[in-house]
Amino acid sequence: MAKGQVLVVTTDKALVDDLRPAMLGRRFELFVVPMVRDAAVKVASEEYTAVVADYSRIPPQDREALLQIHKQRASFPLFVLETLATISPTEDLPLRRVPWPPLSGFLDQIRSAERPIVFLADQTLYSSRALQAALQQAGVQSTSLDSTMGLSELLMKTAPPATPTKPKSFWQKLGGAEEEEAQSQRLGNVAIVLFRGPLAEAEALDGRIRQAVPRALCYLVSSIDPVGDAVEALRANFPAVLMREQAGRVAGILADASQAVTMRKEKPRLLLVDNNKSVMDTFVQSLGPTGYDVSTVTDGEQALRMTTGGKYQLVVLGLPLAFLQNSSLDLAKKLRERDENLAIILMIEPHPLPTALQAVAQASSLGLDAAIIKPVQPAQLLYEVKKALERRFLISENARLLKETQEQKVQLEQVNGFQKKFFAMVAHDVKNPLTAILGYSEVLGMRLKDLPNELKCASHIHSAAKTLNTLISDLVDLAAIESGKLRVNIGAMDLASVVGEVKSRIDVVAQQRKIAFAVQLPPALPQLAGDPARIGQVVQNLCTNAIQYTKEGGSVTIRVDPASDWITVSVIDTGIGIKKEDLPRVFERFFQTQEAQAMRKAGFGLGLKISREIVQMHGGEIGIESEYGKGSRFFFTIPVPKAAPAASPPAPPAAPFTGSPPPAAPAGLPVLPATPVPTPVPRPASGAGPFTPPPITKPPFQRDK
Repeated sequence: MAKGQVLVVTTDKALVDDLRPAMLGRRFELFVVPMVRDAAVKVASEEYTAVVADYSRIPPQDREALLQIHKQRASFPLFVLETLATISPTEDLPLRRVPWPPLSGFLDQIRSAERPIVFLADQTLYSSRALQAALQQAGVQSTSLDSTMGLSELLMKTAPPATPTKPKSFWQKLGGAEEEEAQSQRLGNVAIVLFRGPLAEAEALDGRIRQAVPRALCYLVSSIDPVGDAVEALRANFPAVLMREQAGRVAGILADASQAVTMRKEKPRLLLVDNNKSVMDTFVQSLGPTGYDVSTVTDGEQALRMTTGGKYQLVVLGLPLAFLQNSSLDLAKKLRERDENLAIILMIEPHPLPTALQAVAQASSLGLDAAIIKPVQPAQLLYEVKKALERRFLISENARLLKETQEQKVQLEQVNGFQKKFFAMVAHDVKNPLTAILGYSEVLGMRLKDLPNELKCASHIHSAAKTLNTLISDLVDLAAIESGKLRVNIGAMDLASVVGEVKSRIDVVAQQRKIAFAVQLPPALPQLAGDPARIGQVVQNLCTNAIQYTKEGGSVTIRVDPASDWITVSVIDTGIGIKKEDLPRVFERFFQTQEAQAMRKAGFGLGLKISREIVQMHGGEIGIESEYGKGSRFFFTIPVPKAAPAASPPAPPAAPFTGSPPPAAPAGLPVLPATPVPTPVPRPASGAGPFTPPPITKPPFQRDK
C-alpha cells in the first residue's frame, strides 16, 4: 500500500528517473506535471504528501507563484531543487538559500554581478570567516557586519546607483576628495552579515532590503548539512531547499517523517577523539550549532567502548600517531574492523613529514573517509564531516536499493512463474471446451434456421465464443512469445493471396460499420519466404484495429509497395489517430490509449505486441506514422529472398503521410498501378515516429539473440 502521493513539477525525464527508484522503494506514488499551473490544479483537488519543484525547468515568475500557493495552502511540504543557474545573481528573486560549501562557479557569478549582494551567514560561518576567505580567494571584496540592525537603511544610503552617474569634469577628477569620501561611506558590492534568526525573520529582512534597494539580492548561507537544513525548514512550514544532485534525498526525508508537515529527524552523532582539549572545545562550538550531536573523549580505549553498538555515525580521530596506547591509526583500524559503515576522519600531525605522508597512504588503504593535516580550521572540518556523512549515506542507500531490487526480482520471478502457469492453463483447460462451444453453436445455428428468436440466441452464443476465442488466442501467443516458443513455419508465401484472404474476412465488418475498405497491389510481386497464416494474422490485426478506431464514413486501405530488397505492407486509416506522447508505447503489451479504450469493445491490447514479434521473426520490422485526429498508417516490412525475381523498379518517392488515404478501390481484389512510398528502413523496437529514411540495399535489422 502506498504511503502517499508525491507531485513533481518538471519537464526533465532524467530527474523523474532519478527520483522514481527511491520513491517506489519507500512506497510513494510519483506523479509528474510540466507546469506550475497544472500543479496548482492538482493540489487544489487532491492531497499530496509532498510537492517537488524543479526550478531549472520553471520560469522565475512561476516560481514565485508556486511559493505563494504553498504559503496560502500550507497543506503540503514543498521541496525546491536548485542548480547553479537558478541561484545565479542575474535574476530578481526573493531570498534564496544556498548550501555551504558553495557550488563550483557560484562565487565567480558573484564576482561578475554588478548589484548589491547580502549574505546572511550563521554563527559558525561568520565566526570562522570561512565565507569571507572563500570570497576573497574568488577575487570578491566583501564587508562584514555583525548585526542586521539598520542594514536596509545603510544599503539604501551606500549602494552604488543603478545607472551610471554623470561623468566628472577634469577639475572634479583632479580634486578627488569628494570621490574618496563617497567611496569610504559605501559598503561595496558584497556584504556578509551575521544572522542568528529563524527563516521567517530572514524572509522579512529580505523584503525590507529589496524594498529599500530593489536591485539588491539576499542569500541565506547555512553551515548545517543540507538534509538537516531541509528538515528544519519543513518543521517551520517553509520550503526545503536542496541542490538538484541531492534529489534522491527527498524520499528519505519523507520516509523518516511521522507526519509529512511536522518533520522529525535525529541529529547525526559525532565523536571527537583528541588529547588537545582546547582544540576539541573549538570544534564543539563550531559543529554544535550546525545540527550535530557532538561528544568528545581524550582516550582511545574509551572511544572504542563508546562506539560499541552503532551509537555514532562519524568519528574524528586526532590523537598523535606516536600516542602511547592507541594512536589514531590504531583506533581507525579497530573501528573499521568493527563497523565498516562508520564514517572516520583522520587528523594528522604535519611533522615529521615522512610519517605524515605514510599515515595519509595508510588512511586511504583502510578506506577512511578523509585524512587532513593539522592544524584544521573549523570550516574545513565541517566540510569534511558533511562530505563523509553524505558518502556513507550513499553507500547505505545503494545497499538498501540493492536489497529491495533483489527482493523485487524474486517477486517478479514468482509473478512470471504464475503467469506462465496461468497461460498454459488457459491454452489447455479453457481453449478446448471453448472450441466445443463454437462447434455446437454452429450446429445449433443450422438447426434453428426456421426459429428466428432461437437462431438469434444461438448467433449471440457463437459471436461471444468467437470473441473469447480471439482473446484467449492472444494470451496463448503472448505466453509463447514470453517463453520463446512462438511457432512460425517459414515457407513459400504468396503475399497477394494472404492479403486477399484478409480482405474477404474484413469486408463484412467494414460494410456493417459503413467504412470504405480497399486494397492496392502492384502489378507483380516476387515470391516471398514466410508463414502465410502468421503474416495474415498481422495484416488482420492491423485492419481490425483500423476498422475499430475509424468512425462511420471513414476509409481503410491496405497498400503493398515493393522495393528491391523489401516489401512494405501498409494499413492506412482515417481514424482517431494517436497522440505523440503515446506513440512510443503502442507496441507495449496491454497498452491502450485512453481514446482507444473509450471506443474498443473488447481486447487486451496484445495485437500489436504479437504482430511485431511475428514480423521480427520474418526478418522485418513494424512501424507507425500517425497524426492525432486525422488517422494512422501502420506498416511492416518483409525481406525479399536473394534468389527471388527482381521486383519492378521503384517509382519516384511519394508525398509523406498526411492523414488522408489513397482513393478507395472498387470491390474485389484490384491490381492497380503501384502507389510508391519512400523505400522504408524498418524501425527500431519502439516502432514510433516519422518514417522518412533513405533507401537501403541490405537488411539493417537483426533480431536480438
